[in-house]
Amino acid sequence: MLFAYLSDSDSVNVTSVYEIYPIGWFSIKQRLADAGFDTKIVNVASLMLLHPELDVKRLLARFEAPIFGFDLHWMAHCHGSVELAAVVKEVHPEALTIFGGISATYYADQLITYPSVDVVVQGYDTLDPVTELVRRVRRGDRDFRSIPNLLYKVDGEVRATGFSHTPDRDYNNVRNDWSYYRETPDGGPSAAKLIMTLPNTGCAHDCGWCGGSRFAYRNIMGVRRTLVQKDNDLVVEELRTMREAAKRTSIYALQCYSENRTRMHQYLDAVKELGYKSVHFEQFSLTPLDILQKMGESTDSYIMLSPESHDLKISKAAGRGNYTMEQMEEWIPRALDAGVKGIMIWFFIGMPHQDRQSVMDTIAYSERLIRKFGGWAALPLICPMVPFLDPGSQFFEEPEKHGYRIHHRTLEEHRQAMVEPLWYRRLNYETRWLDRRALQDVSYEAITRLVEIKGEYGVLPAGFCKAVLRTIEETRELLGEMERALLLDQKLPADLRDEIRHYNRKVLAYTNDQIMPVPRPLGGRWFDDATVPPQMIEDILTSSAASSPVRGA
Repeated sequence: MLFAYLSDSDSVNVTSVYEIYPIGWFSIKQRLADAGFDTKIVNVASLMLLHPELDVKRLLARFEAPIFGFDLHWMAHCHGSVELAAVVKEVHPEALTIFGGISATYYADQLITYPSVDVVVQGYDTLDPVTELVRRVRRGDRDFRSIPNLLYKVDGEVRATGFSHTPDRDYNNVRNDWSYYRETPDGGPSAAKLIMTLPNTGCAHDCGWCGGSRFAYRNIMGVRRTLVQKDNDLVVEELRTMREAAKRTSIYALQCYSENRTRMHQYLDAVKELGYKSVHFEQFSLTPLDILQKMGESTDSYIMLSPESHDLKISKAAGRGNYTMEQMEEWIPRALDAGVKGIMIWFFIGMPHQDRQSVMDTIAYSERLIRKFGGWAALPLICPMVPFLDPGSQFFEEPEKHGYRIHHRTLEEHRQAMVEPLWYRRLNYETRWLDRRALQDVSYEAITRLVEIKGEYGVLPAGFCKAVLRTIEETRELLGEMERALLLDQKLPADLRDEIRHYNRKVLAYTNDQIMPVPRPLGGRWFDDATVPPQMIEDILTSSAASSPVRGA
């Protein structure tokens, strides 16, 4: 398969294998630590990227733990998580494998049937069920009947304990500790130290494509109240754990569009007091002036807007559409005057009513923004919705109503889609206006033109633009060659397979994103592995000599 440029949307600083893990993983680790358990997070994907020759089975054999947990939060991990659990079961047959996350919750009944999965923990906040499960396993007790939100196996028979743990306050009620990250080198200006904060879960809004929307949470999590906030004092305490390193650290402030004025002011006061280098704020609507001023006073603040389309009809159909482009253009100078350093404006490909011409009209509108505001002050970006439309979202559950067709329904269909050689076949959806192949083609067409525009107006250096355009051209040529070979012979010839391997090694050797599309070295990100001792990696890479195991819960 080809790890093609744009097959993961290229919108965040990861590679095509999407090697990030959800921030809630930290909270589980911290809660278990508070309960007296030694717990470690090992990012196997990150280690494999840093050490391409790594023998994963030998690595996992070095770990000693009665429980191994796997996040299945994003569907991009549906194949790898189950396969990695199978390797764990092979080398540690007596260990318990547990899964959790939004996708694990949605597909719990299917996920528990895989031989590599012993327990599925359902819910948006699993701190209490997981802590009690670990407590029992550590004392040799495998009777889980009184622990809520579990599907588990007893002698091959699946048992369920009911989905009753749905807290409506004190969500994720633990302080995430970033102290491990304080001394991590930041890698220079192209790879700055970055942490994330998540003050709430669920959403009050209803974007039809989103698996974390109000509609999705009501159906997946079985709750009526779909926005659950974390104690704001705990969020501020998290910020304090970076100490002096805060001055060299940026923050990606997730879901702050659901925060009220009081909580936002408290958060911004802490950012200013601690001296954080910068913060990127997700905003659903046009931020009011008092918050803008507070952002400008607190740090170098950037705002991420996502109208999805310049066309209000499409924007509304996507679940946004609460401001026009004219209103946004009037608001941008006010935000900049208040001290906001820049605004990123995200457009999406794969929305209702959106055909090829509409996508290219969005690119033409992006040129207007660049011409009017100079580029970085109001930076337009665009990406396709890949690889999947979220299961549980309104468009996935009611596709005909919104102009969608779903190609993959079950968990196994999604797992097999993840190893399709051609990425348009991985897509689990198409729309009435763009089929899967057209979604792929217009994505490359749109990104190509937007990069050209940024080069023409000097937003990005010419060399950067040429490199991106060369990568797009190479990718499209390879995809075309692969498609022709599969159509004619149902297999890829040896020389083409070698070409694909060469391409994959190049693409997986660095990360980039559309905000700064420059190859960046792997490592130094908050989610990169910081657990496995370097000497253990070296031992595994160079010899079969035994070394001390990593112990954990």
